[in-house]
Amino acid sequence: MIGLTASMAACGIVFLAALVIYHRTRASLAAEKLPFMAGFAAAVLVLSAASYAALGRWSDWQEQKVDREVNYLLAAKVTEAQRRVKNAPENIAAQIELAEAYLEVGRYQDAADVFDVCLTLGGPKAEIYARKAFALYYRDGRKMTAQARAAADQALALNKLDVQTRMLLGQDAFLNERYAEAIRQWRMLLDSGAAPAQERALRNAIANAESRARKQD
Repeated sequence: MIGLTASMAACGIVFLAALVIYHRTRASLAAEKLPFMAGFAAAVLVLSAASYAALGRWSDWQEQKVDREVNYLLAAKVTEAQRRVKNAPENIAAQIELAEAYLEVGRYQDAADVFDVCLTLGGPKAEIYARKAFALYYRDGRKMTAQARAAADQALALNKLDVQTRMLLGQDAFLNERYAEAIRQWRMLLDSGAAPAQERALRNAIANAESRARKQD
């Protein structure tokens, strides 16, 4: 921050000095106005270049500031969720909030562990198994490992049309070029009407998978 302030101050001083010189010499150099203005413009351009080098692009600086603010907000969200769980460890809603906060910051193993706590407190629920499968899938770099698959299977045993689970299985199949399987998972949701909010996305995903499947043949 000190470097930024010093650079801005230096740029301001150079600019003011150039402005003073211009006003003092304007009357006496009327005949040489155009050459002087050309030189003055060049000085401003040099100043601008120096400012750019010292300060960087304004949009980049703003973007970095936004990133820091977002990271701070997510960290604060995790801390608050942890506080709520500490004060009410039997509160399933608080536990779910903490697990989701962990997912947002990429702490996938921690999220999976908290989802296990939710299953212990509230009993088996398809949506919790689905979220656990999601956490394990991303923990392992978007790979459907035995652990992730077991959680997904438990979700489907409780609800064969669980939207999150079918979407995840379809995504994994698509990423691994098993397009027929991806289409089957997504069409099951589309035809059953189990995911009305995702209907348009499902149709687009199916069309994309069908196009890629044709290219495979």
